[in-house]
Amino acid sequence: MKRAERALRMVDRATKPAERPPRMVDRATKRAGRALRMVDGATKRAEPLLLRGGLVGGRRQDVAIRDGRIERLGAPLDAAGYETLDVTDRLLLPGFVESHIHPDKAFIADRTQGLRAGGPTPQHLVAELKKTFTVDDIYARARRVLELAVRHGCTTMRAHVEVDAFVELRGVEAMRRLQADVAGVLDLELIAFAQEGIFHDTVTKDLLREALKAGLRVLGGCPYMDGDQRAHIDWCFETAQEFGVPLDFHADSSDDPAQLTTDYIAQQTLARAMQGRVTLGHLCMLDVLEPAHRARLIGQIREAGIHVISLPATELHVKARTDTRRTWRGVTRIGELRDAGVNVSISTNNIVNPFTPYGHPDLLRQALVTAMAAHLGNLDQLAWLPELITTNPARALGLEGYGLAPGCRADVVVLDARDAAQAITEQAEKLYVLKAGRIVARNTRTSELSLPRRG
Repeated sequence: MKRAERALRMVDRATKPAERPPRMVDRATKRAGRALRMVDGATKRAEPLLLRGGLVGGRRQDVAIRDGRIERLGAPLDAAGYETLDVTDRLLLPGFVESHIHPDKAFIADRTQGLRAGGPTPQHLVAELKKTFTVDDIYARARRVLELAVRHGCTTMRAHVEVDAFVELRGVEAMRRLQADVAGVLDLELIAFAQEGIFHDTVTKDLLREALKAGLRVLGGCPYMDGDQRAHIDWCFETAQEFGVPLDFHADSSDDPAQLTTDYIAQQTLARAMQGRVTLGHLCMLDVLEPAHRARLIGQIREAGIHVISLPATELHVKARTDTRRTWRGVTRIGELRDAGVNVSISTNNIVNPFTPYGHPDLLRQALVTAMAAHLGNLDQLAWLPELITTNPARALGLEGYGLAPGCRADVVVLDARDAAQAITEQAEKLYVLKAGRIVARNTRTSELSLPRRG
């Protein structure tokens, strides 16, 4: 308990007005800033704005924004009293939602080795590094992630913050400070996450409880990191109900059906009346179940109202490293889940660490990876893939007033494309990112071609 109390005192400091970060933080954020033109005045009230001629639902429409919300849509609308932004024939989507991401352990790939057959697991590699993390180090790397995410259209993020005997509550302190610093540009929700399990020491359970007391609004479990997975799940449900918070599990990441826990999580969700408040990340095991078993499990997930988040970029890098017979890629059955009525999303997960050395917080990139990895590249599938980074994760996070309709908060991404298929396949530029009706990022892309013309 003494360790937990000392860690809590550090978190208390994070709730005070943020001081200027040290020089190392300034250098890290400037590196990210080179790729991002953030607009000043995050706390200023947005002026009325008219987006002229954008493509919404396949039709050219104007979008009138006032007091941070969408006032009306139509074609054409009277521009009197509005600043006008010409987005003619550019695709408009609701602000992107990162629903499963780890900023606190980003940008550490150069501090350790990569994955190889017979080598240490990514969990082991990162656990060793966490012992050396400082609050300022976590802040600097996480801020870089968040700035890049905003540059790429993200307006809301739910981030895991690791809480354990290695890092204690240093990540909580750093991420709480960052949460305050980005307010008005990015809505950041934090998960108290038990990456190392909860039964390997005498402090982790107390630390997780202290993190929830400090203001983290979600509890995150990782059953496969403990020997007794059901005991881990039970403790998470009991603690979540005690604090009145939702649950987010890393679950069933392996290819061994004997280790399946999703069915038990679904049972507990129903028994404890937590439908709609439980999320599962990974769910890779679904891909190796026999069709009848898979269908039954999907039915249980749907009945329990569990949200599923797939993380294709990480699965493609981590899975089947020791298998000499096949290269299992580990991506869950996204299409089948969606067809069955399960709320399924995709997210970035890891950024430049042993889990995903090439990870980058760009959800449009994740949509392309998903199309490639999950047999979702047909034109009709590309048309609905944006759901997985917009409306579906918004539902998983319980966001109110989200979307492109009158009354919704004006979180908008303007893409240099005419439809979703073009945006994904060409990785179209995010020309403007709006948060509550205010432009928080502008991006341009130029090219010059010297080709001879005939005729």
